[in-house]
Amino acid sequence: MNDIVTPSPSALMSAAARAAHAIVDSPPHLILDEIAERLCATAGEPSPLGFHRSHPGEAVLAAARLSAAARSAYAERLLHASGIGQYVVLGAGLDTSAWRVSRSCKIWHVDLPGVLAWRSSLSNQAGIQERGVSVPVDLSSGDPVPELVRAGLRPDVPTFVSWLGVSMYLDAEAVRRTFASLSALAAGSELVFDHIVPASDRDDAGHDYARAVAAAVGARGEPWHCTPAVGQVAEWLDTAGWSPLESIGESDSVAAGFWDRTDWLRPMELVRFTHARLRS
Repeated sequence: MNDIVTPSPSALMSAAARAAHAIVDSPPHLILDEIAERLCATAGEPSPLGFHRSHPGEAVLAAARLSAAARSAYAERLLHASGIGQYVVLGAGLDTSAWRVSRSCKIWHVDLPGVLAWRSSLSNQAGIQERGVSVPVDLSSGDPVPELVRAGLRPDVPTFVSWLGVSMYLDAEAVRRTFASLSALAAGSELVFDHIVPASDRDDAGHDYARAVAAAVGARGEPWHCTPAVGQVAEWLDTAGWSPLESIGESDSVAAGFWDRTDWLRPMELVRFTHARLRS
């Protein structure tokens, strides 16, 4: 693996948001992420987790916590229900789901070489033993499946793929190409994917969060590029051989009663989750 360490601002923000959710928000919680808390503690100052602790009521930070926690909870729930024993995290960043899945599940983390080196460095500093195999691939131009097979993944056995918090940083062609390349996996493989909806489909809270992310992350080299409509995503998946099973708004993915709360978390129309299965 390339040993050049390349920090990802968006990955660090997501890890901090997941860790902060159970620390500053009231129950019920969507996820408990102590590993992310430990990784954030090694990432230097100022700590992004510290911002959540100091300003828990800030609307943008609350929205970030909801997004990060909701998408992880949704994907992990479907992974558990699938019973699939091969798990691939595309655009892994500082994803920590490996520590919350069955010990029998085989795991691969796919990301840019420098980002994987950064992930490994933070884990070592935090005294965390990594679970899973690192697979360096640039999804903007590369095909992850051959690299995964070389890293031990069995292409004749169904695989569960989690691709979260990534598509918006790629162009539409790279997203479509990745759907197509993943069709080389075994029939019955499943995919959980999230995407930002077009500006016309966002509510006021979604617009506010989008502007804040553009200022905080886009200015640091990770702008949003791909914001497809729900119908576009379904068409891209179908063309690549995937059958969409569900497309659900982030705010609707939580359990009944979750919004009966008095803290800072509020519904937001900005992100949708899609669950798909690979056809024979």
